[in-house]
Amino acid sequence: MNKFLLFTTLLALGSVLAVSGCSTKPGTTTTTAPPPTTTLPAGEEPVALVSVSGPYPVYVDGKPLWNPGGPVVEITLKNVSAEPVASLTADLGIERAGPPGLSSFVFTFDVTSAAPLLPGSDISVRQTLIGGGFSDNINYLLTINGTLQSGAGFAYTKQVLITAPAQ
Repeated sequence: MNKFLLFTTLLALGSVLAVSGCSTKPGTTTTTAPPPTTTLPAGEEPVALVSVSGPYPVYVDGKPLWNPGGPVVEITLKNVSAEPVASLTADLGIERAGPPGLSSFVFTFDVTSAAPLLPGSDISVRQTLIGGGFSDNINYLLTINGTLQSGAGFAYTKQVLITAPAQ
């Protein structure tokens, strides 16, 4: 009988330990998923596309230089919402030479929660499209991704023409 008592005690103790490992203890922190990114209907985007332009010349010692790496393109966006934008990227879908699977260029805007893009403000980024090329009469896909100061995410895609820079 002594073995039976020892066996049931160990079984009960093992059950208590197994169940306690599955319960939430007071003071335990839990992580939550980031806010979902929403796909917004046209006209409700918090950030408007101002322009996508290029190629821009590269200057060395004040003289334009041909850039063998690829063209320089500039994307300008504007915050048209009533809320600051805390993060912002744009993915320009242009084919590029090189390893398979690399078919776009990501433009990262200098926007953070500490230095957000304020309502009514615009921001530009220039980037050399290494191995890229484009035509001025073809539409390309531009996907704009971001997060508002409140934490709400957004993402939407537009067709864009890359226009010549203003002289």
